[in-house]
Amino acid sequence: MLLFTGLVATAGKTVQEKPFRPSIMPYLKLQFWNVASRGVTSADEKAASRFTSYFRRGRLGLKGKVLPELSYNAMVSFDNLAKDGFSSTKGLMNAGAVALWSAYFTYDLSPKNDWLNLTGGYFLPHLSRESTTAPWTTSSLDKTENSCYLRQFVTGKANGICPGINLGGLGDLGKQTLIYNIAIINRQDAVSIMERNWSPVLLGHLMLNFGHKEFSKYNYCFSNNLLKKQTSAILGLAFSAQGKTDAFKSNQTISADATIYLGHFKIDGEYSVLIRKNNLEYNANCFMLRTGYNIFLKRNWVFEPTAMFEKFSSDENFNDVSFFDGSDKKLDVGVNLISMAKKIKVNLHYVHHDGEGKKNRYIKNETFPGDYVALGLQLII
Repeated sequence: MLLFTGLVATAGKTVQEKPFRPSIMPYLKLQFWNVASRGVTSADEKAASRFTSYFRRGRLGLKGKVLPELSYNAMVSFDNLAKDGFSSTKGLMNAGAVALWSAYFTYDLSPKNDWLNLTGGYFLPHLSRESTTAPWTTSSLDKTENSCYLRQFVTGKANGICPGINLGGLGDLGKQTLIYNIAIINRQDAVSIMERNWSPVLLGHLMLNFGHKEFSKYNYCFSNNLLKKQTSAILGLAFSAQGKTDAFKSNQTISADATIYLGHFKIDGEYSVLIRKNNLEYNANCFMLRTGYNIFLKRNWVFEPTAMFEKFSSDENFNDVSFFDGSDKKLDVGVNLISMAKKIKVNLHYVHHDGEGKKNRYIKNETFPGDYVALGLQLII
């Protein structure tokens, strides 16, 4: 009898859950590019063609859980470290500056399902799928510039990082899966300092997953290539709206996005309309289409040929609303070699730039960036 009681007591201990302990996990993410480019052309002068090596992205961060239902993620950046100012690649030079990139928490309000997750802090807003896709997972060499135009239009910053709160979740609707995010944020440019007229930015993004599930659990950021062989489609709609400020009367965006997997083949695209009203009405649009084909190799590697085309275009009322005019076009073709663990990626891409406009984000006053070939190495530790 005593033996039986002891066995029951021991069994009882084995089924008890271990007490929760807060976790902290440091991480390091690096993108190192080696670029051969034509050099920048400005008016009648052309910079010499050149080769340069630099860190396109560098992120150092901490993530983990404070409570079973409360997670956090904070990181600093050192993007474009040692970039040559006359290289054809886009982006500002960085001589060694390190800055806070993002810092946010996510609280699971419904632990029994995944419908309600509250995120707050300093983070990327869900203006479209591409705008909140991790740059470490893109099939193209870099994230599309369309997301920069969209984020700068809404938030005042090209990277789009803003303070705010977001409610998001994931769950089944019949045979489909719904992913949603709704947020309120504050602009982060000079327009944010509004003396007479202040308005928050309201935004939202809804996606419906058909076929195989692309995501089994809610995550604030998305991936561009899951490195899976599956048949699925995710269709998304997004919006943003801001009322009167000291700089304009109203600001709106509407976006549609789609990601489709057909076995090894993947295609994703996005189209956004940008509307700002002041004394005049300004209209612009962004378009992106990207494809890739996952070839699964031995020893847990994936080889991916890929191509991407994107275009930004706008009208002549840009001065009245302080945004960009003209067009910006980009063609990217290349190949990626990716570890299935997603810790290592090697990519070789050719990028062609074209466009026109006096105040284009990258092609200004007859200054053109030129084409380039890039050999990149990405590490996630």
